Amino acid sequence: MKKMKSPPLSEEVYNYILDHYVPDSVLLNELLKETETLNIPLIQISPEQGKFLYLICKMIKAKNALEIGTLTGYSGIHIASGLTEGGKLITVEKIKDHGEIAKKYFAKSGLSGKTEVVISPALEYMKKLTSENKNFDFIFIDADKTSYPDYFNEALNLSHSGTVITFDNMLKDGRVVLDPGDDADLKAVQLTNKIISQNQAVESLLIPVGDGITLCVVK
Repeated sequence: MKKMKSPPLSEEVYNYILDHYVPDSVLLNELLKETETLNIPLIQISPEQGKFLYLICKMIKAKNALEIGTLTGYSGIHIASGLTEGGKLITVEKIKDHGEIAKKYFAKSGLSGKTEVVISPALEYMKKLTSENKNFDFIFIDADKTSYPDYFNEALNLSHSGTVITFDNMLKDGRVVLDPGDDADLKAVQLTNKIISQNQAVESLLIPVGDGITLCVVK
């Protein structure tokens, strides 16, 4: 019999987690404020997700990382901060203005030397990296949901044994258990969860942190 193992996460409990494990950052708050001021949707990862990605990179001693979906650099700062000395994050964004803000905040974070912002359609650039035989230790995907299945396939091509691949928004506000109807994004997320969970090339788990991060380790 399947039983619910996690306690309900009230706002009070959530704030307890942030207060104890996710220190407030003046720079990140500045980044979020500028993002909002420019009327860019605040669709970046949550603070605890950022800490989670940072810790993964630290744990696996990631040197080379790839991010699909830069937005204004919030997640990229966490990822790049977790890379080993001499490490580099390539982050791909389709909107130039977003990428320019990310560059500014990477510089303010002292991460210019560890980051490269690429303005390009994501799948096109991933295929380019594949053609160049590139591979990465850590890959984070948080972009258009309808392309998630294709991003997963291409991420596998850019991986080696031990690469960690992560996807955001894999719970879709808890709607993954519902009939998607005409919601193309929800359909794509449900399909991606199915594809990943059944793929024999990876070991994987959907972790209920933030809006759900699916984590895969390439065998």
